[in-house]
Amino acid sequence: MLRLCLDLNVWVGAFLAEKYGRRDTAAQSLVQAIRLGQSPRGPVALVISWGMLFRLNTVILRLTGDQAAADRLMAIIAAFAQDGPSLTLGGVGVLPLDDEEDRHVLETALAGDADLLVTQNLTDFIQGDVDRIDDRHGLTRAPPRKLLIAHTHSAAAWLRGEPWPEPVEAYMASAGRPQG
Repeated sequence: MLRLCLDLNVWVGAFLAEKYGRRDTAAQSLVQAIRLGQSPRGPVALVISWGMLFRLNTVILRLTGDQAAADRLMAIIAAFAQDGPSLTLGGVGVLPLDDEEDRHVLETALAGDADLLVTQNLTDFIQGDVDRIDDRHGLTRAPPRKLLIAHTHSAAAWLRGEPWPEPVEAYMASAGRPQG
């Protein structure tokens, strides 16, 4: 089972793509895999926190002015997490990232034993205990284990069956994580 933690910008990207009639964006394909609980790579589970959901609700409300739409999206995502073998956890505020929201996302991914944290803003995470592998991938050094952080486009391509770049493939093999 591949455990995914999607940064809020991925959820917002999928929401906006849907709103404006775009199809098959990277964000939409990641959300679709979560919704189905399945990808060409196998079963998929969502790792998310209530804090992330509440923040997403605020962002969607700000974008649309529609509290009912924001509440509906939050309920749908919460159902994805609750219907599968997923976790809904909170962070503890101890990792050294400057942005509190990014810190919470990273801590949720680590606490939820995510295989992959997906974001559109990789550079927001490249600080503290996170190293850059290449322009689309980072790797945490924080105990108890390493976590791969991937850009939305890279993660979506991998879920569709494309291989990881060599440095990422080497990490996945060494960490005992799902590989391509």
